[in-house]
Amino acid sequence: MSSRPRALLDADVLYSGQIRNLVLQFADQEVISVSWTEAIEREWLRNMLPRTLDRIRAHTLPLLRKHFPDVLVRDVDQKKTEVGRTDAKDVHVASAAVKIAPCTLVSWNVKHFDAQALQKRDVSVATPDEFLCGLFDANPGLTVDVAKRAAANLTKSAPTWDAYLEALSNNRLKRLVERLRRYRPGDEDDTNLVSTVTEAGDVPQSDRTTGRGKK
Repeated sequence: MSSRPRALLDADVLYSGQIRNLVLQFADQEVISVSWTEAIEREWLRNMLPRTLDRIRAHTLPLLRKHFPDVLVRDVDQKKTEVGRTDAKDVHVASAAVKIAPCTLVSWNVKHFDAQALQKRDVSVATPDEFLCGLFDANPGLTVDVAKRAAANLTKSAPTWDAYLEALSNNRLKRLVERLRRYRPGDEDDTNLVSTVTEAGDVPQSDRTTGRGKK
């Protein structure tokens, strides 16, 4: 079994192309492993702006299938999974996290989940900012390297490092950005990083404040 931290990504983590690009860069580098379900994926797509949906289906999803063929968690039995007082609409998310435990359930809607009940099932609950800050705190140099590779994926907008950090901050990764800005190179080991091809700039119809990626 892999010793990499495992993350179950809620739909609201996939909405933002910037956050998705960064999290998947960590997964592509085998720093973490990521999972979600078909139901989570449908919710993600259902909330995207119509003008971007065709592009996601034609371009983003095939790339995800290619780079992360085992990402989908299947055969989740919600009725037989104890998730405490988790919001009824998010029971399917919590149940999937329990199925792949130990893991972190990553969602902006942490209040929708019964964190105490899930902790007993070896599932922690964290926002994307909290989860990524944890990766930074465990290995600052590696996190900076991965973030720079994620920025390099944005070949159309080609942001400067400062502009990229501003985009992450606009996507609510404020504490992570504070850490990235304060970082100064130390004695961390070099890591062989391989760029993942992801599509950025997909803005959910329900949340147009999360920023844009490629232009």
